[in-house]
Amino acid sequence: MTKDAMDLRVRAARMWQDRKILDTLVRRDLRVRYARSALGYLWTLIDPLAMGFIYFFVFGLILNADRGTPMPFIVFLLAGLLPWNWFNTSVTETARALNAERKLVRSTNIPREFWVMRVVLAKGVEFLLSLPVLAFFIVLAMAGVPHISTGGSIGLNWYLLMVPVALVIQLMLCIGIGLIMAPLGSLADDFVRLVRILLRMMFYLSAILYPMSLVEEKAPEWAATLLSFNPMIGIIDMYRMGLANGQSPNLLAWGAAAVIAIFWLFFGLWVFRRLEPAVLKEI
Repeated sequence: MTKDAMDLRVRAARMWQDRKILDTLVRRDLRVRYARSALGYLWTLIDPLAMGFIYFFVFGLILNADRGTPMPFIVFLLAGLLPWNWFNTSVTETARALNAERKLVRSTNIPREFWVMRVVLAKGVEFLLSLPVLAFFIVLAMAGVPHISTGGSIGLNWYLLMVPVALVIQLMLCIGIGLIMAPLGSLADDFVRLVRILLRMMFYLSAILYPMSLVEEKAPEWAATLLSFNPMIGIIDMYRMGLANGQSPNLLAWGAAAVIAIFWLFFGLWVFRRLEPAVLKEI
């Protein structure tokens, strides 16, 4: 076993031993987020609901983007938008994770990876708490409410079992990228600005506002294959597949998402360990 592998193993064992501390940090983040808010948890619902309404109005009602979606457009949209919000906020906020808690990062002896992981986990909890918004519109679509039910139809199926798998894959992906974002964000502000631009581009390349079938129909053949290596496409497809009968899963995207997430997790752990001494000097 190489020295790097042994070091990663030791750090992983220590993180597992101190996992209760991570739980405390996540709970603290969630409490602080809503401590001074009158609406509290309701903001977790209001934010995706507001954004979902805007995209639904523009793309669904005005631009008729519901054509070709395998389920009602609002359900299709939210099933992509909610996990994207978890990914987007995790990446952007982990870039500030070490600087925001610089005194505690320097003075405490807990694994410093926890300062990144607590952001991802807290955002993951908020994602789970926002799922009632999706469930609400699924019920409305199944009831045949006008406008809400435009597009395909809801067909719950056994692919719903892939949702926990998608959660695990997305968790690994967000932690892995976050472990790279945190030290680089502490060392170079320009890197954070660049990532924000890349995230805005990635949003439109993640099949959130359109089905992949539209890409296969309108774009060159290589475009759909290339997009399948965007891990968020595979993850979002896993979330959506359980809501539409008669659809074939994008197995290439699913496999790519799993492999890329595992790669980012181990690469992120390695990068974080390498950059940790430089970060401690900087902050």
